[in-house]
Amino acid sequence: MTMKPAGQILGNYIASFATIRLDPDIREKALICLLDTLGLSLLAAIEPTTQAALALSHPLKSGGATAWASGARLAASEAAFANGVAAHAHFQDDTDHDSWTHPGSLVPPAVVALGEQQGASLNAVLSAIVAGYSVINWLGRGEVVARELIGRGFRTSPTLGTIGAAAGSAALLGLDAGQAGSAVSIAASTTGGTLEPVRSGSDEWRVQNGRAAQGGLVAACLAGSGVTGAPQALDGPKGFLATLAGLDVTPDVWATPPDPAIMRTIMAKPYATLGDNMPAAMAAQKLHKEGVDPAAVEAIEVTLWKPYTDYPGTNYKGPYERLVQTQASTAFAVGTMLARGDITYEMGNSLRKDPVILGLVAKTTVVPDAVGGALDSRVTLTMKDGSRREAHSSEMPRELIFQTRARSLDVFEARLSWLGATAGTVRELGERLFAGLEGAESPAIGKVVSEVIELTR
Repeated sequence: MTMKPAGQILGNYIASFATIRLDPDIREKALICLLDTLGLSLLAAIEPTTQAALALSHPLKSGGATAWASGARLAASEAAFANGVAAHAHFQDDTDHDSWTHPGSLVPPAVVALGEQQGASLNAVLSAIVAGYSVINWLGRGEVVARELIGRGFRTSPTLGTIGAAAGSAALLGLDAGQAGSAVSIAASTTGGTLEPVRSGSDEWRVQNGRAAQGGLVAACLAGSGVTGAPQALDGPKGFLATLAGLDVTPDVWATPPDPAIMRTIMAKPYATLGDNMPAAMAAQKLHKEGVDPAAVEAIEVTLWKPYTDYPGTNYKGPYERLVQTQASTAFAVGTMLARGDITYEMGNSLRKDPVILGLVAKTTVVPDAVGGALDSRVTLTMKDGSRREAHSSEMPRELIFQTRARSLDVFEARLSWLGATAGTVRELGERLFAGLEGAESPAIGKVVSEVIELTR
C-alpha cells in the first residue's frame, strides 16, 4: 500500500475540523491547556526576554490581538510572537512526550491571536488548539522523528512547533484541505531551531518558541490568501524529513492521520524545571514531604529514563552561572526539591549559589535507566548514619502532571492570585468557562482573554 504524501494527510485532517465533534473530555483538556498557558504568560510579564519581545511590537489603538503580559493591542502576528515568548519564559509550559515539545507556547499563542482578530468563539479556539496539539504529536509520533531531530542538534519545540501552530491556525480559519496542506508545507519549509541555547543556558530558547508560534500563524494566513506550499515539503527528497531529520524513508507512524485523543496524554509541568527532570523532582518532593535534613545526607542516587540523561544540560552540575543551567540540571532540580519542597522559576536565580543546594548537587549521581519509562524515576538517599531512604515518582499524585479540571483551577487560581487577583473571582471565572463548554453559546475568545487579564489589574 502506497502511503499518501504527509501534507495531504495533514491537509485532510485539518480541514475535517470544520465539522468535527470532539469528545467532551477532549474539549475540557484543551481548556485546561489554555488556562495553563495564560497563567504562565501573565506570571512572565517581568521576565527580561518577554519584555524585550514586547518592546519590538507596535501597539494598536484597536483591533488585532492582546499581548497577554502587557494587555496591549498588537497585530496578530506580533501578539503570537510576544505571547509565545511569555508562555515559554519560565520553562514550565506543558509537554507532549511523543514529540518532545511544549505545545502550550506554540499553538495557543497563534490560535488565540488569530481568534481575537477574527472574532472567534472560545469553542472554536479550543477546537483549533486540539488540531494543533494533535498535529505536533503526529509529527513526533512514537518519538521516531523527534529522536532523529534531537540527535542532529535540532530542538523539537520550534522545529515541529511551527507546523503545529500552522495546523491550529488553519483549522481556526476553516481552510480547505488544499489550503491547509499548503499551510503545513509553508511552515515545514520555514521552521527550525537548535539545541545549543538549552545546552549553554542562554536566553534565545524562549525566542525560538515565540517565533514558531508566529511562523505558524503567518503560514496559515498566507495559505488562506492563496500562497501555495511545496506538495512534499515534509517528505520530499529535499524536504523536512530528509533535510532536518536525516530520514530517507517516511516513517510508518505517519501512515494514519493524527488523533484528537492524544490530548489526554498532554502533561502539565508542576515545577519550573526541564520536563526531563519532572519525574525525579516528583520523587524528591515526596522525600521532602516526609522530612529530610540535608545535612544528614551522605549521597543521592537518581535513576532517570536514559534518553533524558542524554539530553543537553541534564547532567550539568555547575558552576551555575545562568538560570537555564539550573533548570536543565537534574541534580539541581533534585537538590532544590529536597531542600525547599518546590522548584519555582525565581529559585533558579536566587538559589543557584545556595550552599545547601550545591552541597546536595555535589552528592548526586544520576544513573541512566533503560528499563523504566519516561515517567519513572527513583531517588535514593544514603544517610550519614548508614540508613537509606527512597521514593519513586509513581508514588506522587497523577494529577500533578495529568491535570484534572479541579487541579487546573487550583493552579490557575494560585498563579493569578500571586499577581494580585482575588482568589474567589479567579475560580468563578474558571468554573464558568468549564461549565460553558456544553452550552449553546460560547463567549468570544477576546472577551475571555480580557476577563483573565482584568482580574490581575
